[in-house]
Amino acid sequence: MFNRVRWGLVGWNVLVLWLILTLAGAMVYVSLARSLIGEVDRDLLRRSNAIVMAITHERSEGRIRPRPEIMRGAVFSLLLGPDGRVLENPENLTFPPEIVGLSGNKLPRYATIVVDGEPARLYIQPLPGPQFGPALFVIGQSIAAEESALHQLVLILATVSGTGLLVSILGAWFLAGRALVPIRLAFQHQQEFVAAAAHELRTPLTVLHAATDLLHQHRVEPLETNGELFDDVRQEIVRLERLAGDLLTLARSDLQEIDLAIGQLDLGPLTTDVARRMVPLAQEAGIRLTDHGGGESLWVEGDPDRLHQVLLIMLDNAVKHTPPGGSIRVAARRQGSEAVVEVSDTGEGIAAEDLPHVFDRFYRGDRSRSRTKGSTGLGLAIAKSLVDAHHGTLTLSSVFGSGTVATIRLPLLGPAPSLAERLGSFAARVTHHAARQ
Repeated sequence: MFNRVRWGLVGWNVLVLWLILTLAGAMVYVSLARSLIGEVDRDLLRRSNAIVMAITHERSEGRIRPRPEIMRGAVFSLLLGPDGRVLENPENLTFPPEIVGLSGNKLPRYATIVVDGEPARLYIQPLPGPQFGPALFVIGQSIAAEESALHQLVLILATVSGTGLLVSILGAWFLAGRALVPIRLAFQHQQEFVAAAAHELRTPLTVLHAATDLLHQHRVEPLETNGELFDDVRQEIVRLERLAGDLLTLARSDLQEIDLAIGQLDLGPLTTDVARRMVPLAQEAGIRLTDHGGGESLWVEGDPDRLHQVLLIMLDNAVKHTPPGGSIRVAARRQGSEAVVEVSDTGEGIAAEDLPHVFDRFYRGDRSRSRTKGSTGLGLAIAKSLVDAHHGTLTLSSVFGSGTVATIRLPLLGPAPSLAERLGSFAARVTHHAARQ
């Protein structure tokens, strides 16, 4: 598919270049031809005027017999009578029928013909005075040299155009390949994303299918005897809902359409609140979770619900990957013009080869272990997209076997907002939340 697109890009580029070269070549050819022929025409006009002026002073017995020096410099000349017959042909040249035998009112002022096998340019001028009648004086000059120059120009233009087209084909092929690299990678990532999403959907759907088959087989039994099956169905439905929500968030992130209720908020109390809610889950897993917020005001602009979601993802990851007896530390502080939140744990850490991919969608370093912990591999990708939407950064540093540190950085506001500003921001968030509902 990409080769076809690549050839299509090459074809269009070459076609456009060919049209440009053809148009430019035609303009050069026409310009040079007009210049060369124009110079010949001006020379013929000058000579014709001089000869006709001399003829008018040297007429004898009704015949025009100019002295030889009068014709000096002219390539050839011809005198046509009123009836179109030749009166004088000093060089005894053979003229085509369209010249010989025509009267003055039927000939153009300038003409290009073939005389004795060579291209020639003519200038036709009526002789003045009633004594000559409607006779015509024709003077001409060979333009074989000019035609040869134009022919050479055509060959040069064709050679340059052909070389340019060949180079353009090679260049366009190379540039099209370079241009398609990000598209190819995006397409590959999309295919991997779709395959991973289908794989993640298959597991709960398989469980649902098996559970509903069993319920169908035991449909005559009381509902309470199949309570475990109903619990399984409910858990898988919750899992599907969470997965669908995560996929929707990522899709909106790709389109830069994440719905944010931006307002002014203090990140310190928000971090403390999320940590407090995660303490029971950590204690259940035998992990000690401590909050070192420090009570410092860290005013930022953001959506409290989305930032709450980011902190939950980071703490949930820390709990899942920290063994019993380990510890998790949450700290929020000011660093220059940024608010910094760190979530550090003493868990299993991340292998060096996995660390560059932790924000990839559906990526799990230890897939079997992550699956048993209920991980879909979307949490960190969602967290990063939400932090990016807040114009912040999310980074992970880890030593395998020693633990991981997740660092969230958000730009700080200036001085702390007044009570009226805080109330206005809160009212705006409530209105936005009601509109989303």
